[in-house]
Amino acid sequence: MKMRSHWLYALVPLFFLAVFPAAAEQEKDDPLRNAALSGDTAAQLKLASEFFFGTDARPRNPVLAVYWYRRAAELGSAEGAYNLGVCYEKGWGVEHPSLVRAGRCFDEAAKGGLPEARLRKALLMISGIPDEAEEKETLPGTPADPAGALRLLRDLAGTGYLPADRELGRMILRDAALRQSCGTEARQSLTRAADSGDVESLLMLAACYEDGIGGAGDAKEAVACYERAVKLGSADAKVPLAAAYEYGLGVAPDPVRAFRLVREAAEAGSARAQVRLGDYYLNGDQVAQSISEALALYRKAFDAGYLSAAVKLGRCAELGIGSDPEPVRAAELYGIAARAGDADGQYAFGRCHLKGIGMEPDAAGAVFWFKTATAVGQLDAVRELGVCYLTGTGVEKDEAEGSRLIEAAAASGDPEALVILSNN
Repeated sequence: MKMRSHWLYALVPLFFLAVFPAAAEQEKDDPLRNAALSGDTAAQLKLASEFFFGTDARPRNPVLAVYWYRRAAELGSAEGAYNLGVCYEKGWGVEHPSLVRAGRCFDEAAKGGLPEARLRKALLMISGIPDEAEEKETLPGTPADPAGALRLLRDLAGTGYLPADRELGRMILRDAALRQSCGTEARQSLTRAADSGDVESLLMLAACYEDGIGGAGDAKEAVACYERAVKLGSADAKVPLAAAYEYGLGVAPDPVRAFRLVREAAEAGSARAQVRLGDYYLNGDQVAQSISEALALYRKAFDAGYLSAAVKLGRCAELGIGSDPEPVRAAELYGIAARAGDADGQYAFGRCHLKGIGMEPDAAGAVFWFKTATAVGQLDAVRELGVCYLTGTGVEKDEAEGSRLIEAAAASGDPEALVILSNN
């Protein structure tokens, strides 16, 4: 059966497990509400769903939706607890978002065996939940437990729950050590999820084929994954497919088609494509050079929440592209991307700390961000962290570790690391 996306930020009925057809014209005494008031959890869930999504007879009211999800949860409904957790996580119908409360709800729903709740629990375990200070108390968070999250995802994937396969693959791909030790598992999990038509899994599986993760590299298979994702309606998939045509990876080179794919995806609203189209305008490739158009596209993608665009904007601010150099603004933009988990942003922010770009030099801070980016395999960060260890900059000197890191970067094709090795 075709797998559907389970991302919480998508307002789709699948997320809220108690979605029912819109009620017919309500009788004056409102039998659904009466049943809910009597303690019928099915009625409470249906009433909550109608208030959340709205119907002709019942206007949308997320606050009342939360009330009825909570009532159902208090009566032991796993579905009620899960949906209440979603509301706390996203701040829907509650005073403010609360990951602590969301996590508690997911825990309760997971005890009821709900796979969606077990998945959300695992994802929160990866990075942990920080304490939350409230007016009258501090809600204690939970420490990160990536090993526990990995076990839970594996258990859940073993039940045939395909979203767990997708997230298991994602977790492995995001961690350099796991990619090395569990790459085959990631490829297998993503293949299962991709075979059901899940676009995100197709894109990650393509990355496995491109980079040789979990098996031999295969550019043609990567292209096949991208083409399947495009046929399923993914505008984002057109960007890596365009790269394949631009560089002749698995297909005959066709730079004109590459540009057309990027432009189509950007016009369809893909922020990733907007950034790539901005690159075309910045470099005057396939189109007349226009720095103003490039910056406008980067800003559009950034405003849409695509934080990799912050790195592009930061680079322009740092180098004075389109305006005078603005090192402080550059550091701010790199920091936004870095804190959001963008590896290129983490490297750039580390470089700002190391060289004092837009801030006072802070070698220890540079090492922190280089280590963070190194964990996901960002080659510039791997190289620079190696140099820090070699020279004892911001960290205790360790020539063996420094050499190991630089050799790893060089083995992965980093040209600057190769130069360092050739000079030593």
